[in-house]
Amino acid sequence: MFPHETIPIFGISWWQSNIITILIIYLVLLLGKRSNQFQRIQIAKILGSVMIARAILIHFYMVYLDKWSVQSSLPLQMCSISAILAGVVIFWKNQWLYEFLFYWGIPGAFHSLLTPEFTVGMEGFLFMEYFIAHGGIILNALFITLFLGMKPRKGSWWKIALWSHIPLGIVGFLNWLLDANYMYLCEKPMVNNPFIIGEWPWYILILEGVGLLHFFIIYLPFGIKYRRPETK
Repeated sequence: MFPHETIPIFGISWWQSNIITILIIYLVLLLGKRSNQFQRIQIAKILGSVMIARAILIHFYMVYLDKWSVQSSLPLQMCSISAILAGVVIFWKNQWLYEFLFYWGIPGAFHSLLTPEFTVGMEGFLFMEYFIAHGGIILNALFITLFLGMKPRKGSWWKIALWSHIPLGIVGFLNWLLDANYMYLCEKPMVNNPFIIGEWPWYILILEGVGLLHFFIIYLPFGIKYRRPETK
């Protein structure tokens, strides 16, 4: 595996990258709000194509940089999977895949932007690609939710939490097979995130609880709506 790299939280690079990422997300969502439905679909296709192209081309770029390895470069991190879903769900509106994108992607990408950790380094385009990928996860998940008519189903937060253990188990087995650390199941991230507490396996159990809380929080606006009596 390649050494992971981080940038100082609240440093100049951190502020510049996150401000630009947030500004782009805001402007695209504003554009979506001011567009008609046909225009929104065209914007969504562009957003989806960007994420799918990124998911494919980044592997060629890592090979070019001699940075590709089976231990670090497979799309098996939670955000890597979410980044693929951010493109796929635009074109294939499957409710289950959308909910995985919504619950995995939004909180996962938020924390990745808050405490960035570059699993294959920051050389060349890799730094910018990190923010494109994680910003794109949040942008596409919100765009699909706000403008394309998809919403988390009633009670979906705990159902996705339960179903998440299947891919977690598969990735855990692949980690053992490949001597890897995808989804940080074997070794905790090196970033200074307040929710990463203790050593293995305790930090995993804490992150499970924290993840469940995040799922519930982003579901809450929809849960409140579902509890309201239907207006006649």
